[in-house]
Amino acid sequence: MAILTSSDLAKSHGATPVLRSVTFSVESAEKVALIGRNGSGKTTLLRLLAGLEDPDSGSVSRARWAKVGYLAQIPTGAGDVSVLSHVLSGAADVHALEARLRKLEQLMADPGVHDDPLRLAEVMDEYGQVRHHFEHAGGFALDARARAVLGGLGFPEVWLTSALDPLSGGWRVRAELARVLLGEPDLLLLDEPTNHLDLAATEWLEEYLRAFPGAAIIVSHDRRLLDVVTTRTLELEAGSVTAFPGSYTKYTTLKAQQVEQQAEAYRRHQEEVERLEAYIRRYHAGVRAGQAKSRAKRLARLTASPAPPQTEMPVMRPAAREVPLSGRMVVRLQGVGKRYGETDVLSDVDLEIYRAERIGLLGANGVGKTTLLKVIAGIEPPSRGRVTVGSGVRAHYFAQEPAADLAGERNVLETVLADRPMTPEQVRTYLGRFLFSGEDVFKRVSMLSGGERQRLSLATLLLDRPNVLLLDEPTNHLDIPSREALEAALLEFSGTLIVATHDRYLLERLVTRVLTVAGGRVTDFRGTYGELRAKRSPASHRGGQPRRPSSAVRPRPGRTARPPAPSFDQLAAQIAATERDLADAGRQLSDPELYRDGERTKATRARYERAQQQLDDLYRQLAALESGDS
Repeated sequence: MAILTSSDLAKSHGATPVLRSVTFSVESAEKVALIGRNGSGKTTLLRLLAGLEDPDSGSVSRARWAKVGYLAQIPTGAGDVSVLSHVLSGAADVHALEARLRKLEQLMADPGVHDDPLRLAEVMDEYGQVRHHFEHAGGFALDARARAVLGGLGFPEVWLTSALDPLSGGWRVRAELARVLLGEPDLLLLDEPTNHLDLAATEWLEEYLRAFPGAAIIVSHDRRLLDVVTTRTLELEAGSVTAFPGSYTKYTTLKAQQVEQQAEAYRRHQEEVERLEAYIRRYHAGVRAGQAKSRAKRLARLTASPAPPQTEMPVMRPAAREVPLSGRMVVRLQGVGKRYGETDVLSDVDLEIYRAERIGLLGANGVGKTTLLKVIAGIEPPSRGRVTVGSGVRAHYFAQEPAADLAGERNVLETVLADRPMTPEQVRTYLGRFLFSGEDVFKRVSMLSGGERQRLSLATLLLDRPNVLLLDEPTNHLDIPSREALEAALLEFSGTLIVATHDRYLLERLVTRVLTVAGGRVTDFRGTYGELRAKRSPASHRGGQPRRPSSAVRPRPGRTARPPAPSFDQLAAQIAATERDLADAGRQLSDPELYRDGERTKATRARYERAQQQLDDLYRQLAALESGDS
């Protein structure tokens, strides 16, 4: 059964058509990827599907029972509430049920209702129905679920009572994502949900979406998430949507076949046109004039059919150039530490990096990955320890937000030309590989979009032929075709590469060594990112289930053993028992006879609140176990 149907949807922004004749449907529980180039209209389509904008023509229909949750790329709204309160507002329907329960409890305790059997029966009947809906909606565990979702998305517990307003845009996006997920809608519409997420939070979201029982339409540049979660792909190109079965990788195969078939059909069409035209020219007069006339009619029918539309958009084409050879040892860090004020970001880092290594740099947001890159690049001096750079090293650092490194008042052409020994014509040809053509080269840097700035920074970076690339989130703001083009160039790069990225697809294709930054320390893993994932995720930890702890370690003599952390099975049993206790206390609270005894009423309420608190604590322990913090 379709949960959503789009029929002949069309939308223009001013005089510019964005969508035309968009028709598709999504089944309940189906996970669908919506892909397309930056600016192709994906966000506009999601807003139309969510009912936040009206189409110029066509219609969107949703199942009457369907609850829709929409995540915008840039959430708006009041930030003068706590993080937890904002997230809990996503379950407004559950809060409304809880408020009604409290009101009904007050009515049951009211002598005017209690002494009227008919009125009491009506209140009791409504109480039973509301309570059933409240329990079914997970109302008793709502606070615990909110904390678990926030924990999965990387929020420290101490932040939950802090105001939302002072948080950065990235953390506000995470809070909004948590609010949408907590509402447990029947249909999720997610616009770049992994933006601003680190690897751990992205992997948590991936597992959440895999287990999510409802339907989802996901716009994302995270190809691995699309591969793992989605089963159908909608391609938005030139204002129209084409559906492909399977995940993103399957789509790329089918799309390549489609393009090849269209090209072959067009080639055969052109060959037939040329053959007929040649026959007509040769035999338009004489004994075969009748046959030539017949072929002319056939030619008219052929040419009346237009050639396949050329919808392919230009793709960035960075090329890896030959780079000078560096010494075998590129850089050595010995006891390196870095402190900002009273905070140690890096501590006692010992590291050696060798020529032609391809290194991935992992770690949560804010742990010091950027600092480590800058120390290696010589941009930031270490607070202690020593950094030794090898012979012949030409290192270039690519900033996470490259706009800071570009002169905003210069135009694109001037930025690349600078004092390089190139003519403007040579620079314009080179910039064309990065999708700057025509008048685009005269745009001021300050007027460029995030994606354009990223491409410009990459163009200047590669032009100077460095033999060591230090890349900090190089795929930010790039659409999927541009990401793939950059990957291809980096695979051809013959120098040394260190890349900090949350793009798991890039990591899996590119790196053969992984450095992980946590707690100021650097852990070195000699292997691919896939091998590291396999090592961290044993067979017993699949499908998003919490990892069971290994057998307890015996305490050393003379030391007091810490009590072992509860296992998943133990927590599950405690949660089940506590929920039974909570339900029993709730049933007693729904008994009108209870309210004749004030002390018993007070004790039952206290028991109910204790069970609720205990349940919240157990769910927090479960969330910690799932994140590996226990």
